[in-house]
Parts: sequence; C-alpha cells; structure tokens
Amino acid sequence: MRRRTQKTKNRKICRESRSSEGFTGLEAAIVLLSFIVVTAVFSYVILGSGFHTVQKSQAVIYSALEQSSSSMLVDEVMYIRNTTSGNIGMIRIYMRSPHSLVPGDLSKMTISYTTPKGYCTIEQDSPLYDNGNPPAAGKWNIYKNTGTDAGKDPILLYNGDYVIVLVHLPVDRELKPGDEYWIEVV
Repeated sequence: MRRRTQKTKNRKICRESRSSEGFTGLEAAIVLLSFIVVTAVFSYVILGSGFHTVQKSQAVIYSALEQSSSSMLVDEVMYIRNTTSGNIGMIRIYMRSPHSLVPGDLSKMTISYTTPKGYCTIEQDSPLYDNGNPPAAGKWNIYKNTGTDAGKDPILLYNGDYVIVLVHLPVDRELKPGDEYWIEVV
C-alpha cells in the first residue's frame, strides 16, 4: 500500500507544479502590437534610407547631365585668306550645342592656337558678340549666333543653336597653305 500512496502523492505534486494561468487575450494583443510597432519602425528606417539613396543618385545624374551639356560640337571649319599676304588669316568655326539642359556660356570659352613654331592663346575681342563684324588681329569673337534664342543673350548657346566663332590669327602667325596647326577650344 505504500507504493500506491507514493504514486498518488507524485501525481498530486505534478498537478500542483503546473501553472493554472493561461496566455490571455490581453497579453496576446500586447505582443501583437509590439510586433507591429517594431515592423513599422523598421519599415520607416528602410524606406527612409531608400529615399535618401534615390535622392543622392538623382543629384549625381543631374550633375552629370549638367557637366555633359556644357560641351559644344564643332560642325565645320572654314579658312579665310588674307588678300594682301595670300596666307590664311582667319578661321571660321561653326559650333552647335547638343541637346542639353543648360545653355553653353561662350564668354568662358578660351581658344588656343599651336603650330610647330609655338603656342599662343587667342584673346577674346571686345565686344565678344559683334553681329557680323570680324575681330581684331590676334583675337576671336562670336561672329554670328544663328539660333532661335539668340535674341535672349547672344553670349549663350542654347539647346540646338548654332554659332559662328571667328578667330583672327596674329599677323606673324598666319598659316601658309599646307602648314600644320592645332586649335583648342575649351
């Protein structure tokens, strides 16, 4: 009989060690709300960093477009002969702006001239835009701005516009037919 009593006692002890409390609905709601709050904060942080990344990449793209739009294309180069010396005294450069967001500022342009004899920088003439008048010797100017927006500001080269830049070589640097030379427009 003793054995039975112990078994009964053990069962009784086991039943007493079990918790009579359960997982209530209020506790379940609190746990669920905490998961929702943590998820919302995490989503907010992830979305915020995503928007920040998009804004930075957009700024980089616009910056690259602005830099690339400052370029100009040379369409044609013509030479004008000096009637007294018979040498090439002027160079006419037809330039255009590619399709760009920002107009090209021609007042910031510099022109360099190099021959096997040496290097020189051609200065801007004053006024820079002189509609149809050639520059003085050793200078360059905007001979004509043929774009539709030329009336706004003839110094700016707008989207798709053409401009004629006339470079008057220094008298001592005029070219003979067949001479090598390089013109750099920056």
